[in-house]
Amino acid sequence: LNGGGANLSGDLELKIYPPASTQSAAAFTAQPLATKGIQQAVDFSGEKTVTFEAKLSDLDADGSGGYPVRVSLVRDGKEVLGSNTWLAVADPGGHQPVDLVLVWTVGAPPERNPAGQFENGALVGRCQAGTAAPDSLLQHQALQSQFPRVKTTYAVEPSLLEQLKALAGGFDLRQGGKVTSYPAGSPEATAAAGCLESLRQLAANDANTEIVASPYTFTSLPMLARDGWDDGTGQYALGDDVIDNELGLKATPSGVYAPGLDVTTDSLRYLAVTGGVYTVLSGSMRTGVQGRPGTEGEPSYRLRDIGGERITAFFADDDASQALLGSQPDPNAFFAALANDYRDDSHTRLVIAAAPAPSPAIAAGQRQRVYNAINQESWINPITLGEANAKYKPSTVPSTLLRYNDPVSGYISETYYQRLSDVHEMYEDYRAGVDSEQAELAAATRNLFTAESAYLINRNVSPEDANRGLAFLDTVAGFVQGELGNLSISIKTPLLQGSGDGEALVTIKNGNQYAFTADIAVEGGDVEFPQGGQQRLRLEPGTTELRVPYRSSGWAPLIASIQSRGHILAKDGATIHPVSGRVWIVVIVAAAALLGGLLYIMLVVRRRRA
Repeated sequence: LNGGGANLSGDLELKIYPPASTQSAAAFTAQPLATKGIQQAVDFSGEKTVTFEAKLSDLDADGSGGYPVRVSLVRDGKEVLGSNTWLAVADPGGHQPVDLVLVWTVGAPPERNPAGQFENGALVGRCQAGTAAPDSLLQHQALQSQFPRVKTTYAVEPSLLEQLKALAGGFDLRQGGKVTSYPAGSPEATAAAGCLESLRQLAANDANTEIVASPYTFTSLPMLARDGWDDGTGQYALGDDVIDNELGLKATPSGVYAPGLDVTTDSLRYLAVTGGVYTVLSGSMRTGVQGRPGTEGEPSYRLRDIGGERITAFFADDDASQALLGSQPDPNAFFAALANDYRDDSHTRLVIAAAPAPSPAIAAGQRQRVYNAINQESWINPITLGEANAKYKPSTVPSTLLRYNDPVSGYISETYYQRLSDVHEMYEDYRAGVDSEQAELAAATRNLFTAESAYLINRNVSPEDANRGLAFLDTVAGFVQGELGNLSISIKTPLLQGSGDGEALVTIKNGNQYAFTADIAVEGGDVEFPQGGQQRLRLEPGTTELRVPYRSSGWAPLIASIQSRGHILAKDGATIHPVSGRVWIVVIVAAAALLGGLLYIMLVVRRRRA
């Protein structure tokens, strides 16, 4: 009891209410099942602790379930001080155990600038041994070792792994305009190396751990699909490469994590086409399944998008997820949610608690107590998401997901998204012409994917975070403009030609150190191109010449351009100068007169002067 420094007195009593959802606003306003006195005439100043015991029979707790409980200090019939909690009651012999899937996320905001310098030491702080902070990176492997019976499914952000690897190899830290270097072997770099090794050990022990595929950054998949981009596919492909390289998984993950537990009809393909077999979505998304097929509360559905891509979707228990992995963790509410599912015979025996965002707020020590309780309870059976997929196969035919793009809202988010959209267009022009394994393209892709991180563009993004993201976008834009600026084209036609048929000389220069594939187009009004006016060429470094035959009935302009995805990257112009036979006579006579004049000057005028 904490009276905030005031002198308080009264009688302590407990009220217990019927089992209810832990998200119900009316849970503590129903008619109490029982009211029990705890202690009379409590008198205290400041803080006081009271311990008591009560039998379930005294509280009228009728069987398993999550019971809302309120403890109050009452004086003269009025509540002076009060607090709510939850009581989880489970009769191990009353029902079949519930299968519990815990989906935990491990991620970090981008902490490097585009130059590769770290701008804060937060990630190093998460690698310090002995910390009980919610975002400690060492807690996961420690819990795995301590509680081998408790199985956990992990989504590890690939960009986090790359940042840890960079820290472990020695890094520069820029703070307040000052750059400090930490070489490999320094305490800070060593701590990061220990973190990375801890995550590798976590992934190596597949007896109670499952690693699912993740996009390179925990970005908003619906946002990436908003303009029909294919970045989600690239994010997962790059993420698979990083996870495989840094964690050394024994097999390619079949499970896939959707950041925010959210996909749309358009973004579902990102999970499916990159090899994802099953995923977890928010429980609230059940209503987005066409016709809500099958029995209400089915553990899994086979979902498809409008293109026919398919994936098995499980739905998280929103009560359990919010209680354990929300912004204000409440382990009592978590177990109450599990007890409610255990009590309900009509409910599936599968409960999934999944984190929609990385770095849950629950402290490592508190999480340890949760795992210890799960480990001791026979009515809870922890399994991985992969095991759930094997046990709870969809009983429904594939159903279309009816949920479309999630709009970005907020002035900062909208402004940032517009810049992202503009830079994305430039990037796609460049990507379309460059080999996928090109190192320059890989670097630009990582920067663009980093700028797509949900940390930098979500609805609650701060101006500081948006500015950090804009630095990545500016780097991508500057790079692409520079590389495309190294492409140039020129076109020349004969000075005079005697018929409507001619040939233009097109010269293309690629100033980059690698090949570039582009469309070369030659166009002109009232001009025909017998062999076609456009062709796709692979432009090796240096100069490429192209001769383009044409047919024209008169003088006409020609435009030659280098194009990518229909966008003009560079262009040049020339004019066709066809000359008729009569005009040629005039030209010849004029040329003869000019030549005669020159001879006269050279032979006669100069001789007289001499």
